[in-house]
Amino acid sequence: MAPSASCFPIPSTLQDLEREPYNLLPYPDDFNDDDDEARDDSFSALVRKVEHGNRYLTMQYDQQNNSGDDEDEEEDEQWMEEGRLQAIYTLVRKSASLKDETRDALVSLLCQAVKLIASSLNTISAKEGGEAVPQSFRDVFSCHMYMLYSLMFLLETNQGDAKVQESNERDMYVQAMLYAAQAMSECRQTLWQRGVADEAVILLPCRMVYPLLERATGVQARKAIGADDALQILAVTLYSTDSALSTITAALMDLMHSFEHMAPMVAELCTMVTEQPINRLAVELLREMGRLDGNDTKGNGVKFVAPFLPALAQVRPRLVLQHLTVILPHLQAETYYLRSALVQAIAHVLEYLGKNEMSAEHVAESPDGAEVSFIHNSSNSTKSRDALLQILAERVYDVTSFTRGATLKAWANLVMSNTLPKEMLLPVTKLAIDRLQDKTVVARKQAMVLLTMVLENNPFMGSLDPKPYNEKMRELYDYVKENMPADVKEAYKGSLEAAGDDPRSIFEAEQAALAAALEEAEIMLRDTPDELTEAQQTYCTKVQALKYTQSAIEFIELFEEATVALEGMLLSVNNSDVTEALHFFVQARHFQLPCAVTGMKRALALMWSTETAIRDEVLKAFIEVFLAQPGSEGSTLLPPRQIAKNLLILTNEATVSELASIEEAIQRLVKDSRIPEQVFLILWSIAKDGSGDFRAAALHLLAMAASADRSLIDSKSRLKLLLDAGLGEYTRERKDWKLAKAAAIVLQRVGRAKVDPTDAKYLVLEHIIEELCEVARGEWCDDKKTKDTLAWFSTAEETIKALFVISPEPETICREIIIGMSAVTFQDGYTDCNPLRLARFFHVLGHVALHLLVYTEGLSSVVRRANALKSLKKQEDVGKKKSRNQQRSVNDSSGSEEDAMEAELGMDAAIEADNERQLTDITEQEIIGRGIIGVYGPLLVRVVGNEGGAFASSNILMQASMLTLCKFMCVSGSFCEKHLPLLFTGLANAPPEDTTTRANTVVALGDLAFRFPNEVEPYTPRFYACLRDSSTKVRRHTLMVLTHLILNDMVKVKGQVCEIAICLQDNDLRIRDMARLLFHELSKRSNNPIYNLLPDIISQLSQLSMKKEDFRGIMSFLLGYIKKERQCEMLCEKLCQRYPNCKSTEQKGDLTYCIAQLKMTERMIKYLAENFKLYKDALHDTEVNKHMFSILSKARKLGKPELRQHLDSWEAHLNEVAKIGAENEAADKKASSARTRAKKKASKKSKLLQVVEEDELDIQSDNEAMDDEEAIMLPRSSKKPSRMGKKTAKVIDDEDDELEFASGESSPMPHSNNKASRKGKKKVKVIDDDEDDDENEFIDKENDRQILSSSRSSRRTRLS
Repeated sequence: MAPSASCFPIPSTLQDLEREPYNLLPYPDDFNDDDDEARDDSFSALVRKVEHGNRYLTMQYDQQNNSGDDEDEEEDEQWMEEGRLQAIYTLVRKSASLKDETRDALVSLLCQAVKLIASSLNTISAKEGGEAVPQSFRDVFSCHMYMLYSLMFLLETNQGDAKVQESNERDMYVQAMLYAAQAMSECRQTLWQRGVADEAVILLPCRMVYPLLERATGVQARKAIGADDALQILAVTLYSTDSALSTITAALMDLMHSFEHMAPMVAELCTMVTEQPINRLAVELLREMGRLDGNDTKGNGVKFVAPFLPALAQVRPRLVLQHLTVILPHLQAETYYLRSALVQAIAHVLEYLGKNEMSAEHVAESPDGAEVSFIHNSSNSTKSRDALLQILAERVYDVTSFTRGATLKAWANLVMSNTLPKEMLLPVTKLAIDRLQDKTVVARKQAMVLLTMVLENNPFMGSLDPKPYNEKMRELYDYVKENMPADVKEAYKGSLEAAGDDPRSIFEAEQAALAAALEEAEIMLRDTPDELTEAQQTYCTKVQALKYTQSAIEFIELFEEATVALEGMLLSVNNSDVTEALHFFVQARHFQLPCAVTGMKRALALMWSTETAIRDEVLKAFIEVFLAQPGSEGSTLLPPRQIAKNLLILTNEATVSELASIEEAIQRLVKDSRIPEQVFLILWSIAKDGSGDFRAAALHLLAMAASADRSLIDSKSRLKLLLDAGLGEYTRERKDWKLAKAAAIVLQRVGRAKVDPTDAKYLVLEHIIEELCEVARGEWCDDKKTKDTLAWFSTAEETIKALFVISPEPETICREIIIGMSAVTFQDGYTDCNPLRLARFFHVLGHVALHLLVYTEGLSSVVRRANALKSLKKQEDVGKKKSRNQQRSVNDSSGSEEDAMEAELGMDAAIEADNERQLTDITEQEIIGRGIIGVYGPLLVRVVGNEGGAFASSNILMQASMLTLCKFMCVSGSFCEKHLPLLFTGLANAPPEDTTTRANTVVALGDLAFRFPNEVEPYTPRFYACLRDSSTKVRRHTLMVLTHLILNDMVKVKGQVCEIAICLQDNDLRIRDMARLLFHELSKRSNNPIYNLLPDIISQLSQLSMKKEDFRGIMSFLLGYIKKERQCEMLCEKLCQRYPNCKSTEQKGDLTYCIAQLKMTERMIKYLAENFKLYKDALHDTEVNKHMFSILSKARKLGKPELRQHLDSWEAHLNEVAKIGAENEAADKKASSARTRAKKKASKKSKLLQVVEEDELDIQSDNEAMDDEEAIMLPRSSKKPSRMGKKTAKVIDDEDDELEFASGESSPMPHSNNKASRKGKKKVKVIDDDEDDDENEFIDKENDRQILSSSRSSRRTRLS
């Protein structure tokens, strides 16, 4: 029997129900639409009608189920009764107009009806031997589901883009649709005749799910729409019919393309579907992923779809591995989203393989019942793992930083999950260290995270201190060396004999023997583990321990070699780099890596960062490393003694800059009460009874803490303890200048002493001042030990500083010190004194003068503030009196009183000016001029001048005298102006090896430029010249000083800035970084000085003989700061105007390179095209031509149609002129080569003819001698007049010029000899032709030989 046709096929739209075959009306005939009230009543009546029908039909189905009778088609028709269907349609169609209670009732009724029909389907299907339901039942089912779907769609659409809120209505219809979908899936054979499903009905629940999932953008929205039930609807529908898979897959791919949040939800859906025989949905989605266009960079489709891969691999890694070949080609995709997602998916698969590494086989059932081995054996598993690991290792060097970062993150996840193979630990660590040099923040951050994870999850012991490992390594190596197998030992001895005394050969022999012993032990353990003797087992255990120890040492060495890169992360301008580096060093300190201490010291310099977040991170790291229990994140502190020990170790070997940073951290911790008080008591005890340098370190720490809390030291008992510990017998006997210096630093935190003989504290301070004077005079110094004096210098500085802090009259104390030292220094007269004593004396003079200046200015500031307060009070009084006088009548007496007050205020201003003049007089005339210090000024100048080299034998004296001169000049402007030439002369004459003098002088010049800028300004070029000093230290100091002066506007940035630009390519990294910092700070200014300086920099650099790479590196960096279009245009015009003045093609190439680095604009293109003649003659050069075409390429990227014609014309012109220029250049080279060859040939021929002429002269002289002899031997009548023979050699060159050389006259010769002479008269014609160079060269040589041979023959004939 053929199935009957459906009377309710699923319509395309809701309005189609008003057409055939449905023929419904918009409203029932009895619908009252007169007003809103009547309309609402009509809607309510329709709802009641639907409700009544639901109750009636429910009772009928209950009776039917109880009786067990089959369903009747007449009962189904009651569901589809025309009045009921019309009421539902009208309510659904006008759902937006319904009241809330009416709409809620409608939703509830429809959900109830759908559930009831689905329940009936389940009941029918449960009966044994049940047949397919009639078509009327299917029509009822599809009708009510469609009505519910349409109602939901209209309600969700009306909400628009509003935030999703929880709704009981939504929960009801989602639950109803889920119930219906489950019924259709479970009762498939009962619902459809012959199992052929109506896809339109089956997919109705899915059509409801898609718009819901679109709005599940967050956790709250997901919960509000019931996303879990919605996904379950899709999972159930997949198995309702075979054709649903492709439709749902296409819909899901479309959703993932359109919405970013969908990918994880689709992966979650893949876990809900049935896995047996295979997860068809996941496989189909993976195939669709494989078909994606990886080169499509437009839109966000690929970006949104890509996260599905790692999400699926995380929950179904086995499935992804089985179909990995489908998606692996995306590793070559252009868009990085797919590459990054694939890398993450591979990481999840590797994590899965690592966790299941011990499993021998993983089996899944295939559809036909055969067994399909997922991984056939452990060997295949290892191969798959190794191949995937290799892919991850390659992706670390991906072209995109995001993919590199994703790969490093994948490695970190493998490490954190303990699934990274042990043999990959060292290679992964090397990869992470290498990526610390990455140019992007994303990759560097992930590299630091990976290193931290590797450190935290390392397979070695908790301590990574290399010392015990090295000791263990030597012990195990000796054991293995002594107990290695006999055959290996024999081969080792033979190798040693062959190596002889060569250390390299011996080392190679030892390594080869060790490798053989390790391999032998592995073979024994693998092949015969149960047959080993006890000695063999011990040997194999030792070998394994040796391998373990060797790996640990290599692991530690990797981090030690990366110390520079790790510390460089702390200097990054990016906060995330700094934060991750701090986290790493904290962990490294917990594992006792040696690089942790140096790294934390470098990190402490960030305490001076301008960013609060960085300072807080550094302080947090400081607490975790030195104060807190490891792993407690600062919440649990170490015992006080351990804290004191950690701080002492940190402080003991710290530099001056590190001590300043440590002090800043200690101050903040003391203010926040983070350091227990017991720690300071322990430090006091160590300062008194400790040993070695720890005494000084303890006092340093106390001084740091006292900067925040003076009560720690400012008491009689503590001062007495300080006197005994830092300035007592212990210090005197050992001449411990470091301890005395630490005591002086502590005293600088004590307040100034008040003169009170009855106060115990004053008496202790008086005693301390006496001891400080003794230290300042250097009475403990040994004049025969240079190191003693060098150690005293810094101690004397801190001592004098302490005297100016605690002494009630420091100027008097310093006068006594100077007089005492003068008596000791010059006790043998001014002509003969110890250079070390004189150096110490000069040092004290300079430091006292400097502190007197500071002290005087401090007193002046106190007076100035007091006068200001007094004047302010008087002004307030005058103001009050004026206000009172305005309220009452003004009389003469009040006016005169106000005038008196104003006159008094004017006197105050005069007094203030007088105080300023007095201060200037003291600083200019008193300290250096009329005072006791000024007495020794001429002596100091004479020593610095070093006339005749009398003082050159003592470097310490010259350094101290130069520094003292600088300090004197800082005090007095007149003294500075007078002796600046001497200072620069001393700087120029300093020995090359004496970098200390030059570095100190440069720093002092910075102070002088800050204090007396007008006096120093004429010497600025000589200041900049120090940037070319051979010493890195001097260059670094010079650049640092200039940076401070320029940024503080104390030195104007002039043409000499070219010297700073050259520092961008300095060999020293710190100098390069400082130069970059200077230009970076200059670029932040509103006027951007770099723009104004660039033309001069380019001009000067082009004239210097520097490498092309260096020039371009400098200009590429500087031109990067020119970002405004107007500045680019003006700079382009300025550079173009310089083409005619260029003296070489290289300079034109440099200019063109600079123009090519600028951001192209329309105006620049037109200017370059219009001023073609400026650079026309340089286009033949390859570099110029290349850069011009790069400019043209940039211009075309602007994409402006109006420029296209200009660009085409300009390009044609460039090509034409470049071709002509290249031809001319080739012709010039050819002509130049020809001229060079002609000159060489002319030179050779002139030399040849000169030889011929010399031979002729020799022959002539011989003939004359022979004639004289004949005149003696023969009678006079026998003499005949001799015939003068004349030989001519003619050479015709390229210009047909002829040169004739006469050999002179000669006496007659025999006929045979005359032939030879005639041969000498032969003309030699040389024709130069480029096409016959080789032949002509041969002819030239042959003719030269003929000339020489004829000349020599003639000479022999005459001599014979």
